[in-house]
Parts: sequence; C-alpha cells; structure tokens
Amino acid sequence: MTTPHILIVDADILVRTPLAEYLRACGYLVLEAVDSVEAQALLADKASAIDIVLADVGGEERSGFALAKWIRERFSDIRVILAGSIADSVEKAARLCDDGPALSKPYDHRIVLEQLKRLRAARKDTLA
Repeated sequence: MTTPHILIVDADILVRTPLAEYLRACGYLVLEAVDSVEAQALLADKASAIDIVLADVGGEERSGFALAKWIRERFSDIRVILAGSIADSVEKAARLCDDGPALSKPYDHRIVLEQLKRLRAARKDTLA
C-alpha cells in the first residue's frame, strides 16, 4: 500500500502549516498550496500522486468550491474535503453588503426583524 498524498489548500499559514506537520507525523505525504491557483498548478503537475485535497472554502483567489468543481471535472480519482467556518462566510458576506451587519444562521428572528426595520427606515430617509 502506498503512502497517501494530501494537498492542503489554505491561505492562512497558521492553519495550514501545523495541520501539514501533524499529518506528516502521522505518515502522510503532504503538499501545501496558498490558493486555488497554486493548487491547480500542483495538480496539473502531480495529479497522479495526489489522493485527497483539503481546501478552505474561502479565499480571495477563487473559492474552494470552484477548486472542488475544477478537480471533479478533471481528476475523478482525487477526493476533496472542503473546510470553513460560518464566521468566515458571514464576514465575507458583510464585506459585500453596504447595509451590514451580517447575519448568521440559525437566524435569531428578532435580530432579523430589527435589521429589516433599520434598513427600511434608512431607505425612507433617503427617499424623503
């Protein structure tokens, strides 16, 4: 049986490096990539050796979801694990919306109601 090869894709060095070191100590051969672009380059060169890709769903340089789709379309033998947190997703959503704050799930109905009221009141003020 061959030693499994893992590719970890995560921009956060404080997350990626300790995990890579731990998996190496457990007997895995580990490659690391900062983003999807770097991961795709490694996969193009070493796809036959990589068994599993563990990727952060976020990232500024294409998402982990896009990387997973790209891998599935090209390398049917490679398994993909996506990781991330609700807090990261909410933070990214907040950056896209000018009317923050961001809401997280499960929803607190009262907070949603207050947010809707605030946004409607702000809209009425701009229309007046």
